[in-house]
Amino acid sequence: MIVALAIGTCLVAQIASPLYANPAVKLIVHNPDGSVVQLRTVTVSQTQDMQRGLMHIRYLPPDLTMSFLYHNPRPASMWMKNTYIPLDMWFVGTDMKIQHIAHQTIPHSLESIAHEKPVRAVIEINGGMSQLLGISEGSRVEFGEPY
Repeated sequence: MIVALAIGTCLVAQIASPLYANPAVKLIVHNPDGSVVQLRTVTVSQTQDMQRGLMHIRYLPPDLTMSFLYHNPRPASMWMKNTYIPLDMWFVGTDMKIQHIAHQTIPHSLESIAHEKPVRAVIEINGGMSQLLGISEGSRVEFGEPY
């Protein structure tokens, strides 16, 4: 009974995530080498969704990201509290180019993952996917049509 309750609580937390509550749109990444990668992203801009982010998510499809969009560009700071999977975090400037990538962040860490320059967005993807897809600082992101 306790195991079933724990599994049920975990599923409820994951399903209640903005990852599943918000619609996905196309995310197109233009790499400096000329290659283009197309992913999906769920955007969050409301305080409550931004605070929750990918907390409690135990599986993130390889082509799905979460984009934290700021109404006004600002320095950004993230953490991995209650986050079960390692992530790469892209700090995207006002020119929509990736200024900094925090690779393979540590699940459950309370350490601040920050970028001091003003950013328009922070995009989270499965840890290691940036390198696998050739995404680097200088790659330009573009938000597309809904899926």
